[in-house]
Amino acid sequence: MTEAQDLPVVPHWIGGKEYPSAGERTAPVFDPALGVETKRVSLASAQDIESAVSSAQKAFPAWRDLSMAKRQQILFRIRELLNERKGELAEVITSEHGKVVSDAAGEIARGLEVVELATGFPHLIKGEHSENVSTGVDVHSLKAPLGVVGIISPFNFPAMVPLWFLPIA
Repeated sequence: MTEAQDLPVVPHWIGGKEYPSAGERTAPVFDPALGVETKRVSLASAQDIESAVSSAQKAFPAWRDLSMAKRQQILFRIRELLNERKGELAEVITSEHGKVVSDAAGEIARGLEVVELATGFPHLIKGEHSENVSTGVDVHSLKAPLGVVGIISPFNFPAMVPLWFLPIA
């Protein structure tokens, strides 16, 4: 039997690269079909969360300043990558969560629907202009990115729930 300290530890992903946890706490990842621990996952410390938020805040201005057309292209590419690798992703979900492959594939398909919806957002997030809503009064509205957001995603839908949030953000 493999000792927990001999198992690989899955790090965080911050700033576009692997980020080893500042803390030492980990949790087991089991293969539910075999009932054996296959790896460990780093549990985030307060310092890890601060690093993630800081990295997102630094990245925000560049994302905000991208044209809607460029952001849309990125979402289309995310959709393509998810679609190309959906079988592999379903296998990972099955190996780590115990879902049958067809259920895991369905979860990815439902998440992809939200990615596809988000690719159409440039037309939905345009501002509005109404002339002469009252005597001498015009109304303008502008929809602009607000900043960094975070989610806490449940373990039982490891792909679908994040895909409900990330493309919208």
